[in-house]
Amino acid sequence: MISSIIYLSAADLARYETAQALARDSLAEIAQYIQPGATEASLMEDCRRIMDARGATGYWWYGVPAVILAGPRLRVSEEGDVYQAATIPIGPDDMVTIDVAPEIDGIWGDAARSFFLKDGQIVSPEDAGPAQAEGMAAEAALHAHLLATARPEMTFQQLHAAMAERLAGLGFANLDFLGNFGHNIGDDLHGRAYMDAHCSVRLDSVPMFTFEPHIAKAGSPLAFKYEEVYRFADGRLRLL
Repeated sequence: MISSIIYLSAADLARYETAQALARDSLAEIAQYIQPGATEASLMEDCRRIMDARGATGYWWYGVPAVILAGPRLRVSEEGDVYQAATIPIGPDDMVTIDVAPEIDGIWGDAARSFFLKDGQIVSPEDAGPAQAEGMAAEAALHAHLLATARPEMTFQQLHAAMAERLAGLGFANLDFLGNFGHNIGDDLHGRAYMDAHCSVRLDSVPMFTFEPHIAKAGSPLAFKYEEVYRFADGRLRLL
């Protein structure tokens, strides 16, 4: 078990909070551009423009500003160096997931959301349909279980096992191509500690980490994402 407790200065914490706020706020702003006829490729450029305007100085995930998945591609999971945004027009009742990866002077933000169209308009998951509502309820249950379960002395492997058990109990599967639920936030793309079945790194040995379950039910074309960044404060896990 690897342990080396990491503490952030107040100034560094503020920088991470700023980068994460940029990610969240950009996802809220992009919703107005999700409409029939838009494509993954057009939405990626909209995301880039929005994040650039909000102060992003780069994009830490292989230079990709956002991973957008829509319609028949919702279940796709692949690394950023091979991801290609599709040019298939989005339909009036499609679902879209967007995962943004801005950085500000080397400080990462990382967030993902799911969006639902009905008759060409963005609606809540409940208004989109029972399957959509069930998927987002499962995402909420997983994030709540994370907050209730995670402890500083746990390893990423142990937390992964707890989350995998909860996910199975909800009747969903993890679609991530590496089988993980998240990773630490840092400055080394290729040296990340993953929340997977093998990582013995302790949670308190990294300053913060993501939780980003990409989930689906067997046989369903729908796949859901909701990502946030978490850190420990006073021994308890909290949203960054």
